[in-house]
Amino acid sequence: MTPREGTAPQAGRHPKRRTATISPVPAGRAEFVVNDDPGRPFGTIESSDEYVALLLQAVEETATDVGEDLLRTHGAGGRRREALQLVAYKLEQLRFHLATSRRRLNDLRNLRSLVEGEPTMDRERREGLDLCA
Repeated sequence: MTPREGTAPQAGRHPKRRTATISPVPAGRAEFVVNDDPGRPFGTIESSDEYVALLLQAVEETATDVGEDLLRTHGAGGRRREALQLVAYKLEQLRFHLATSRRRLNDLRNLRSLVEGEPTMDRERREGLDLCA
């Protein structure tokens, strides 16, 4: 056994970290795929956006259910109500971050079109890109 085997990784180090490269698909279609594993379900920006959209929908549905539970506990104190309030707060944070992720994915899709010379965006959409964030 080598000195590193069987020991916990040092802080900030990741054992056997794999990196993936992103490159255009050579088949003429304007898609970027992760070359790490071609069978990955999130190999394109579009498939990642679909997944984030579904996740956002599930978070919003759950937040609605939690809101209804909170209304039913109105007037009642206790740990259950406090826990539901915390859940509602965390779901709102998650909803915000997922919505931001969808905007970033859309920006990447639009930027890819610009880089590859595809005529897809009008001026208003191009000015809406969040390039600084």
